[in-house]
Formats: sequence, structure tokens, C-alpha cells
Amino acid sequence: MMLAAFRRRGWRVFGIERNEAAAETARQTLGPNTIATSMASLPADARFDLIVLFQVLEHIGEPVALLRECSRRLAPGGLLIANVPNFSSWQSRFAGSKWMHLDVPRHLIHFTPPTISATLERAGLKTVGMSFASLEHDPYGWVESTINRLTGRANTLTRYRMGLEPFGPAVLLSFVLGAALVPPALFLSMASWLAKRGALMETTTTLPRPSEK
Repeated sequence: MMLAAFRRRGWRVFGIERNEAAAETARQTLGPNTIATSMASLPADARFDLIVLFQVLEHIGEPVALLRECSRRLAPGGLLIANVPNFSSWQSRFAGSKWMHLDVPRHLIHFTPPTISATLERAGLKTVGMSFASLEHDPYGWVESTINRLTGRANTLTRYRMGLEPFGPAVLLSFVLGAALVPPALFLSMASWLAKRGALMETTTTLPRPSEK
């Protein structure tokens, strides 16, 4: 997991989960450094050099409130990185309501590059970089979203991988279609990255200097 990777590189890490079951799973890898709480419940003097919100904000009904709590806890010169699906991506436009990363009803809100920048700015953060490439999620998103359109089903491969759907004809068909779709998915992913229209976007922000406020 991400925090374990940071720790292997010498970082002191601390994780927050929304429920105790998820926190306990993380503690099995990290020890006691993950708790089930909210950002607002952390001590007011807690400070972090880096805060990562990886595919978090789309699940939050009031993202500005969460981001303000995060910005209050950034150390001087610290960074906040937010990774979210890109609602204006080529993949989203192609798949429409069948887009894998739409993920209704678990996703409560979706962002475009201008709206994620405006949301972060409302929380007192300054955008210093934005990227649109995700080798892990983008090609898979093209494959799954295309299968969704072809079959009319919702995320069959993902549901099978999560143990939510047993193996059967629909899953077998999805695997066959997926194998055929891998080459065009890779091509479309790379093209969308160059055009800054990737399915996911990652925004790097920091606190503005006093003269910039």
C-alpha cells in the first residue's frame, strides 16, 4: 500500500481511515500508525510535510471543508496531492453513463481541471502542478468502460476481481473482450495523456506565501 511504500523510503507515515475495519487492515501492515478518525479531530498543532488524498475527494460530499482542515495542518513548504477522476477526460466523454470511474453512488462528486483547481483554491491552497497520466488506472478504465458499453453491464471485471460476482459467462465474455481491447486502450491512454485529457488527474498544491494571499 501507499503508506508502506513511503515508509520504505524513510518517511514517517500516518494514515487516516473513515472506519475501524479499514484502519485495522492498514495497521496489519503499518502497525499503530493508522487510525479511524477525521482530519478535524486531529490535534490542532499536528503538521505534515505531505498530505496525499488518493481518490478521496470524489467520495466526500463537502470537499472544501476537508481540504481546509488539511491546509491548516500543512507544514511550511508542505505539499498536498489530490488524485481524482477527470470528468472532462476523453474516457468520460466516450463512455458517458457507462464510464467505469463514474462509480455511482459511491462517488458523490466529480471534477474537471478547472473545478478541482477552484475547489483547492477555496480551501486556501495554490496549485503548482497537474498531471493526467495513470498507467495503473487509465488503460484499465478504457477496457472496462468499453465492455460496459458493449454489454450493458456495470464493471463486470472489477466486480469479479472484488469477489462481488462469481465466474460465469458474463465474466468470461468480459475477459475475452478485455484481451482484445488492451492494445487500443494503451494507445488511447497515451494519446489522452499527451492531450491532458487522461481519465485521472493529480493536482499538487501548497500553501501560498503571505505575499501571494
